[in-house]
Amino acid sequence: MSEETAGAESAPESPGAGVDPVAVALALGGASQERADAFLKRQEAFIDLQAKELAHELKLRHWSLRIRHLSALLRLTLEVSAALVVLGFVGVGVASLWKAAHSDGLVIESFTVPPDLATKGFSGDVVATTLLDKLNLIQEAVPNLSRPGRSVSGGWGDDIKVEIPDTGISVAEVYRFLRRWLGHESHISGAVWHGQGGIVITVRSEGHSITVTGPEADLDGPIRKAAEAVFGLAEPYRYAIYLVTHGRAAESITVARQLAASTTPADRAWGLLALSRTLAANGDIGDRGQNRLLRDAALLDPGNITVINNLARTESEMSHGEAAAAGFRKTAELLGSGNAGREIGADRLLLVQEMAAIASRQETGAYNDAIPSLANIIHSGMTGSFGGLSTGLALMEISGHDLKAARAIALDPARERNSADVTELFRIQISARLAVAAQNWPAVLAAAASAGPLLKRHPAFRDDFSVSVAPFQGYAEARLGRFAAAERLIATTPPDCDECMVQRARVAELQGQHARADWWFARAAADTPSLPFANTRWGEALLARAEPDEAIAKFTLANQKSPHFADPLEGWGEALMAKNRSHLALVKFAEAEKYAPNWGRLHLKWGEALTYAGKPEAAKAEFARAAQLDLAPSDRAELAARLKS
Repeated sequence: MSEETAGAESAPESPGAGVDPVAVALALGGASQERADAFLKRQEAFIDLQAKELAHELKLRHWSLRIRHLSALLRLTLEVSAALVVLGFVGVGVASLWKAAHSDGLVIESFTVPPDLATKGFSGDVVATTLLDKLNLIQEAVPNLSRPGRSVSGGWGDDIKVEIPDTGISVAEVYRFLRRWLGHESHISGAVWHGQGGIVITVRSEGHSITVTGPEADLDGPIRKAAEAVFGLAEPYRYAIYLVTHGRAAESITVARQLAASTTPADRAWGLLALSRTLAANGDIGDRGQNRLLRDAALLDPGNITVINNLARTESEMSHGEAAAAGFRKTAELLGSGNAGREIGADRLLLVQEMAAIASRQETGAYNDAIPSLANIIHSGMTGSFGGLSTGLALMEISGHDLKAARAIALDPARERNSADVTELFRIQISARLAVAAQNWPAVLAAAASAGPLLKRHPAFRDDFSVSVAPFQGYAEARLGRFAAAERLIATTPPDCDECMVQRARVAELQGQHARADWWFARAAADTPSLPFANTRWGEALLARAEPDEAIAKFTLANQKSPHFADPLEGWGEALMAKNRSHLALVKFAEAEKYAPNWGRLHLKWGEALTYAGKPEAAKAEFARAAQLDLAPSDRAELAARLKS
């Protein structure tokens, strides 16, 4: 067989297949026209039929391909859906395992009760639910600044629930088993029975049992006692705070001492923190006593946010500026960690972060940055357990030279979370500082003298008084020319207090003892290397000595440390005026005005600089502004002279 023949036989069939084209051509050539036309019509019909058959076959083939494609898609969808379902079950299982492993709340199980109580409506479920209600009331009564976690004897935070076991096997029972097996929950169970003369309730938790008694007619009372006992076991720190805030100081101190004697360093740190707060609230220790306890606590647990924050605040109250600033920076660092929400509580985390930021700004003299934030917190009512916020705001307004705003702040003991006597001490501090700012030296002494009865009632207040009032009392005596009295008073202030060192220097300066003043200024500056206050006051003293270049050096250094502190900028401007460079002083005054817009003396000196710079109309505007603000008597007299000229 030839290749051509084989190829012809294997070729696909085409229209007219089976008819020899040559034969057709010969036949058509010899046939009549009529027969040829008939033949061609039959061939055309045959070809049309074959074309229709081929089209139908192609249509069927396309449909078949679509069916197969759709079938493949459905099969793929089913396979993907099945995979997703499997993954979903796996995800739920993993999530359940993770949640079970991290569960650390308190689970109150149904109590066993005598049948006669159950018939009266006091079933085991009711007793468990009542205990839950009491525990929640205690939780809500504790200031929610700090919430210790599992490190404190099985603390549970806010996760408290009643759990009544189901009958039979269910998903809930399986999950309950996983929580018990993998988690760290504290389980409370107990029993109620009749005892001699009343009801006896025994509560069991983590190897501990508590028994309380009470009259049968008042089942609520024993349950409340049981709830307090359970809370004390699981949250001893918060229980100590709960007791002291409810006037049970002796019990609070006992709980705090027991916690401070714990075996783990973290628990001891919480105990020392509780002890510092309870002893201070009871009037047994002042700022220095609290500071010692908190320093020990910080050594035991340097990662405890509440300890570090409270320590920073006591350092600030003792005028240990550098230590306070470092403490607030450390607090901010710890607040940014992943564990902050657990310790502080997510609902309070933003508040504590903002308060730490405000304190940091205050420690560096950036008062105008801190004041709006603190005012907003006070006005919103979201103060947490922070006390004395209005006092802090008033003192910052004074330091920011807005005496009118400071006077407008009212101290409310209830709102401030302070006793009447603590609020009275705060009022004395504010009165003394307002008088210093107004250079009303007799008023400073009167404010200090009014604290006598208060200090007799509360000797622990002397720590605070010796730092916040006594240094200014000594300086006021010196300004009145009574240097012997000034030296006696200033000698009673703590030698490590920043403000006290500055006032010692200023008392020496008033007596013309420049070398002695420089020694104290230098010591204060060395103790506060990152803070601007000592250098600012030193610059003011040098300017008063007619040493403007040396003053500018100190003001420059202070400004570098705290660019948003107005005082060195204002002093720098005055020093430039003393060098007949009023045009340069205008820049400093304008910058200072950003951070102390309501400072009378600033606008007075700004007006003077504008006068010297040949801008009388602008000077009049600044003098008019100064006239609307608080001015010391000497500044008021200078303004009057300017307005007359």
